[in-house]
Amino acid sequence: MPAPSFAAILVTGAPLFAQPAARDAHLAAVADLVRMYDGAPQRRTGDGVVVAFGSVGAALRCAIALQRELDAPGLRIGLDAGEVTADDTGEFHGRPVLVAERICGSTPDDEILASEVVRLLAGEELQAELTPSGALRLPGEREMTAVARLRWQSPGDEPEPGAAPGRPITVAIADDQQLVRAGFRVILESEPDLAVIGEAGDGRAAVDLVARRRPDVILMDLRMPELDGLSAAERVLADPECRTAVVMLTTFDTSEHVYRALRIGASGFLLKDTPADRLLDAVRVAAAGDALIAPSITRRLIGEFTRAARPAPGDVPAALRELTSRELDVLGFVARGLSNAEIAEQLILGESTVKTHVARMLGKLGLRDRVQAVVLAYESGLVIPDGDAHPQG
Repeated sequence: MPAPSFAAILVTGAPLFAQPAARDAHLAAVADLVRMYDGAPQRRTGDGVVVAFGSVGAALRCAIALQRELDAPGLRIGLDAGEVTADDTGEFHGRPVLVAERICGSTPDDEILASEVVRLLAGEELQAELTPSGALRLPGEREMTAVARLRWQSPGDEPEPGAAPGRPITVAIADDQQLVRAGFRVILESEPDLAVIGEAGDGRAAVDLVARRRPDVILMDLRMPELDGLSAAERVLADPECRTAVVMLTTFDTSEHVYRALRIGASGFLLKDTPADRLLDAVRVAAAGDALIAPSITRRLIGEFTRAARPAPGDVPAALRELTSRELDVLGFVARGLSNAEIAEQLILGESTVKTHVARMLGKLGLRDRVQAVVLAYESGLVIPDGDAHPQG
């Protein structure tokens, strides 16, 4: 049995090439570039390749070079690191290879995503280029995987503040009232970084629309004919291949249904009369893999429908014992509806530090996003319905 060794694993993926010659030329260019960073190409994966490096720094610098120097629109790169073993041919095997492949498969076009392990081992200079981006539910993984986005654009190529990114966030709207759909469309299409790609007037049509178009976000009304919005959302979120985030809309006359939606993993919950800027924030936050809930819904809903026993003073609920004391503090503030900036102010921390704590907390608890963190915090008794976080000692 070969002894395990450390390696940083980089996996590339790209849209399918129309011609085999174009694919072969792309893969040859990838191989040439990774060798310049002392990478060892392992094997092909369709139109991508698995590469092993002796250090995390080399893997990250190579990933940046691949995005900058290759003429490969849609290139996706995923990275992980850890112990691997080599077979008789020298090919590496182990969990880091699987995780890197799965991260690559969940990475948006023209992006680089790295696991939390890679971010922590990156060193101060490269850590500054890695932004924690929540947690992903990867195929084949029972727990959520915290990831960070690696900034690869040259300073002159970075989009200006407020400028639309290369690919807009795609949005679908599901509501049985045409006037409501038209109103949301007007708000969304006034923004250069958002694009409405479809509408549905009932729940069945909404599920079909998501299956066909794969929008980044769907705005889903709770009450619709044929199939209600809650059942439609559950079907969408049950598809492991679908990464569409669901933002639920309600007039807040069905609190019990709202709670169920949070349990199944909705990435946001807003009142239908929410201000336009709040709607736009919710769409962007959901597309980034996070969640946003109207504070009034958070307070009233969880207080009404959570009936967990309050732990004894100083006790940490069993479901949360893997968290550090700081992560418990952060979870308590998340449950009260505070943003990362507001949590940073409360704890006297940098906002990037808070983002890291949130990502680690979600990863440890196997949660999809902040919405499910809110539910767990109340169900476990960390936060009680009167709005107070339970003290941890």
